[in-house]
Amino acid sequence: MLRLQKIKELANGRVRLVLHGTNGFKDEVTQQCIRAGVSKININKLVLEDYNNHIKTNSTSMILTQLMEEGIKLVTAAQEHQMDVSWSSGKTK
Repeated sequence: MLRLQKIKELANGRVRLVLHGTNGFKDEVTQQCIRAGVSKININKLVLEDYNNHIKTNSTSMILTQLMEEGIKLVTAAQEHQMDVSWSSGKTK
């Protein structure tokens, strides 16, 4: 985290610090990065991981509407979790 704080200091507000490749990060590591100045986190793969597994596992045994509805619930839960981790829940901007 010391390196990230040094990068934030050198960037001096001129650029946003963005975090990529967060798969496998513990929630605490993500939060440490935010505390150190990261303002954008790419989480697309994290949010879609359970959905993609659901589709692969159930695409031949469920009707399409049920498959999609359950998949959306998984994506929603994953997104809500990531919002909680990044302290974004309840914010409007």
